[in-house]
Amino acid sequence: MSARTARHGFTILGYLASFGTILALWQYFSAQAIIPLLFPSPLSTYRMAAKLFEEGRLVADVIASLRRIAIGFSLGSVLGIGLGVLAGSFRTVRLAVEPYLQFFRFLPALAWIPAAMLWLGTGEESKIALLVYTTIFIVALNTMIGVGSVPLNQIRAALCFGASPWQVFRMVRFPATVSHMLTGMRLAMGTCFSTIVAAELVAPQAGLGYLIFSARTWMQTEVAFVGIVLLGLLGFAVDRLFQLATTRLLARYRLR
Repeated sequence: MSARTARHGFTILGYLASFGTILALWQYFSAQAIIPLLFPSPLSTYRMAAKLFEEGRLVADVIASLRRIAIGFSLGSVLGIGLGVLAGSFRTVRLAVEPYLQFFRFLPALAWIPAAMLWLGTGEESKIALLVYTTIFIVALNTMIGVGSVPLNQIRAALCFGASPWQVFRMVRFPATVSHMLTGMRLAMGTCFSTIVAAELVAPQAGLGYLIFSARTWMQTEVAFVGIVLLGLLGFAVDRLFQLATTRLLARYRLR
């Protein structure tokens, strides 16, 4: 058995042990609940998930949420990377942009729900705009820091060897920025999964956020737990896939 295979096996065992511990604690505290309806057990939550899956409702909600996250995250990442590169490369742009990045990144998307409804309506545009807002500032700030952290000696050395500004960016600035950029994207992705619950409060028809909040109307705690658990599992899976894909595609740019 190779060291890499052993390492992967150990990681999987660690994940299984962690999930097993969570399930055991969940089962214990649900058994201690005075009113089982307020804290359903893992088994009852699983049965409700199976029922919703058979009805087709669960699949529709998952697809709706993942679609919104994918669009909002992609648009926000592209805009954030472009803004971060400009701000990190040019001092005047950084001085003009950085105060806004620092200001808006502390304002949660939840605060913009009324404005999003007034400006963009209650359709998909407002939900995706909230996810773009959640993504762009985190990615831009990390990218800006990455571009600005390249040592000047490396840039001067490249210029001394006759490199053009584009070649300096491609061969010096970009490789040094990739790790910062990917870190910002991973952080923003996690925030997108948190924001989707708030975004789907805007006149929802489908989505995991809609599933969670609609469950409170009829005290369907098991339905709410299905949405909560599934949202966490999807976030974990997407993060792992993102990390695996970027590690393989951009391995030579990542910090060891």
